[in-house]
Amino acid sequence: MLSTTENERLTSIMPGTPMGELMRRYWHPIAPSAELNDETPTKEVRLLGEDLVLFRSASGEIGLIEPSCPHRKANLSYGVPEPVGIRCSYHGWLYDVNGNCVEQPSEPAGSRFKDKVHLKAYKVEELGGIIFGYMGPEPAPLLPRWDTLTWEGHREVQIVELPCNWLQCQENSLDPIHNEWLHGYMGNVVRTGKHELSPGRGKHLKIGIDVFEHGIITRRVWGDQTEDHEDWKVGHPILFPNILRVGGGGMEEFKYRVPIDDTHTPAPV
Repeated sequence: MLSTTENERLTSIMPGTPMGELMRRYWHPIAPSAELNDETPTKEVRLLGEDLVLFRSASGEIGLIEPSCPHRKANLSYGVPEPVGIRCSYHGWLYDVNGNCVEQPSEPAGSRFKDKVHLKAYKVEELGGIIFGYMGPEPAPLLPRWDTLTWEGHREVQIVELPCNWLQCQENSLDPIHNEWLHGYMGNVVRTGKHELSPGRGKHLKIGIDVFEHGIITRRVWGDQTEDHEDWKVGHPILFPNILRVGGGGMEEFKYRVPIDDTHTPAPV
């Protein structure tokens, strides 16, 4: 069993830690694309222990940059979208999506001081109505084209912020028995006051775990199911390191466990 100190070291996602370095090598969903619009073109976000500003320029490009203008530390979430990028609302310094300062209105003509100013900036891509960010070393990997992100048709994006770190949340995805007791039994107690499994759920009759190239697949037979049910035939893939796929019967859920910091995890679906 790991000591408390070792657990803290392994579960930390702060920059410079082993787990933090690992998580920086993956694309993470940051926000629904629809959240960046003409009325709300900027959004303060926290990802992998860093406070950042996500914005959409007037030309439609998306940037993910450090939150403070280096001139007087004004918060760039109050910035003004321009075709080139975002302009600081305090003194008008203009930054492109790569963090380069491209204009300083109060500098004398011919000044090259702007060339010395650069914000930390990270790569972003949009796919399936979601904005993804990559905060690791180059070259960046391809943003995976998972089927649920590329299918035509209706798609919803939901975000629930959980008071735990991403590893605690993902570990829960690997635990089939909690569905029987937490969702089936405790859920029924809260909803109806009856100390019994809720209708439609029953005891697990069979549990299976298979390893595949992207992670593991958990399978179950419970209640009145048989092995012909999708819960067993298809199962629930857990994609390393922080994705759970569940669903069937025409509805698919793709759940990311996104590392905000060591104590908070938003779980977009």
